[in-house]
Amino acid sequence: MGNRAEEAKQNQEENNGNMAIETPIIPLLTPYNMGSLNLSHRVVLAPLTRQRSYNNVPQPHAILYYSQRTTKGGLLIAEATGVSDTAQGYPDTPGIWTKEQVEAWKPIVDAVHAKGGIFFCQIGHVGRVSNQVGEKSECPHSLLPMRKAFKGTFLVAGGYDREDGNKAIAEGRADLVVYGRLFLANPDLPRRFEFNAPLNKYNRETFYVSDPVVGYTDYPFLDTSSYVTKKKH
Repeated sequence: MGNRAEEAKQNQEENNGNMAIETPIIPLLTPYNMGSLNLSHRVVLAPLTRQRSYNNVPQPHAILYYSQRTTKGGLLIAEATGVSDTAQGYPDTPGIWTKEQVEAWKPIVDAVHAKGGIFFCQIGHVGRVSNQVGEKSECPHSLLPMRKAFKGTFLVAGGYDREDGNKAIAEGRADLVVYGRLFLANPDLPRRFEFNAPLNKYNRETFYVSDPVVGYTDYPFLDTSSYVTKKKH
């Protein structure tokens, strides 16, 4: 009788159009203690320059942008934030040197905290802005000596995908993996990694435009209605 009941349940799920997916907990989605902060996973939002802070003042549309990418216990790093009017290297990047700017940041931070996220501000000064041209270097282990010497939280970034990130964590080469373009185009990136679901393709042409929606908050979320998760511990 037990077997028949299980078969009936499975048939019902299939008739409902659901895919029963067994999702092992991948290294990227394991918890991590960063000092006094308890992270629920190791997928970090990179500090991405978006040039949508008009006149260097954070705007209300950033509330939605950061909130979309917030998960409970997830770490977000804000885009590089200038400390003075002479610290800016690009137009419409946010600052934090005036009262107006500080006040504009508050509802953005509040929105992230309301969803249980952890939010860091990256203080920035561009110094002598320069460009370097070079081919991709296949040297993923070049940081190992520093990793062994440094006893604090070790973050890595630079074109990692799901497989690369999982491998970096599993092999002890990093504590956290920072994602830029993939997180930009997939506000629910940790969720997509959980299901190993397809990713939205980012549109490079909208990285640095002033539009408050296009290429900023209009990337779609994954439709999880077709996924039934059975987490494997």
